[in-house]
Amino acid sequence: MPLNLFHRIKNSVNWTLAPLGLGIERKRKRPWHWPNSILEIKVGRFVIQVPGVNPVFWYYRENPGFVGQLGLLTALVSEKYPHTAAIDIGANVGDTACIIKTAADIPLLCIEGDDKSFDFLQRNVAQFQNTTAHKLFLAERTDTISASLACAGWNTTILPGSTASAKAIQVMRFDDFIVTQPGWENFKLLKIDTEGFDCPIIRGATKFIRQVLPVIFFEYNRQSMALIGEPGIDTLFMLAELGYSHIAFHDARGRFICSANLADREKIRDLHDYADGKNSEIYYLDITVFHERDTDIALKYLAAERTRRRGSMV
Repeated sequence: MPLNLFHRIKNSVNWTLAPLGLGIERKRKRPWHWPNSILEIKVGRFVIQVPGVNPVFWYYRENPGFVGQLGLLTALVSEKYPHTAAIDIGANVGDTACIIKTAADIPLLCIEGDDKSFDFLQRNVAQFQNTTAHKLFLAERTDTISASLACAGWNTTILPGSTASAKAIQVMRFDDFIVTQPGWENFKLLKIDTEGFDCPIIRGATKFIRQVLPVIFFEYNRQSMALIGEPGIDTLFMLAELGYSHIAFHDARGRFICSANLADREKIRDLHDYADGKNSEIYYLDITVFHERDTDIALKYLAAERTRRRGSMV
C-alpha cells in the first residue's frame, strides 16, 4: 500500500473513531514469536538468552547501543579505581551485566527478585568470571510486606497493599545485605533499575553510600514511582547533602539530555516535573550522580556524552 494512501485511510479512520476516544497508531513491524519461546540477542560482546515475553530482546534488537552510557561509566570508574567492582540491582536477565562486562572485566554482583528473570540471569552470567547473582527484592528497610507483583516474569513491579492477589513478600535493606559481601568497600559503581523502587533502595543504602561514595546510575520513572506513592525528588536532594554534586540526565532511549549541579534545585525540579510518564515526550529519566570527589569522572563522562549526541545528529 502506498504510504500516502495509508496515511489518508488512517486519518479518516481516526477521525471516525475520535468521538469514542480511539485511534490507530502505527508501530514498527516486528517478527512474531511465541511468548514462551527463548530468543538470543547480542549485548556488547556477549550473547544472552531472553524469554520471548521479555521486551529486553527488542530494546537491543532495535537499538544495539541501548544503555550505552552505562558502559562508558564503567570504563571511566574502573580507570580511576583499578580495584573497583560493580553492583547491578534489578539485573533482569543479565543485559546490563553484559554492558558492564564489555566495558571492563571487573567483579560484578547482580541482584534480581523475579523468579523467571533470575533463572535466565543465572544462565547468562555463567559465562562471566568474578560474577555472582543473588535472588532478592530490595527496599528502604528490611521487612515482610503485603504486595502484588505486576509484569511478573519480565519487568516485575512490586505493588504494596492488600488486594486479592497480594502475598507476603520479603524485602531487604541494601545496607543490611551489602555487609554480608566480601570486599563491599570496592563497589564504586552502583546501578539500579527496579520499576519505581530505585529511590527507596538508595535511601536504604545511605550507610554504604556515605562510606564508599559510589557513582550511582539509576532509573527515575515517575509513573512507576506514583504506583507506590514515591515522590523521588527528596532523595535527589538527600544525595546533595551527602556530598554528591554533578547529576546527568538521559532519556528512556539512552540519549543524553543535560547535566546540572545538585545544588540547582530549580532545574532539577523542572526536569522532575516534565518527565512524568505518558504526558511527556520524555517517558522517564536515567540519572547518574557523582560525588564531588569524582568530579573528574563526571567531566569526562559529560564530555563524551555530548560528543556522542552531536555525532548522532550528523
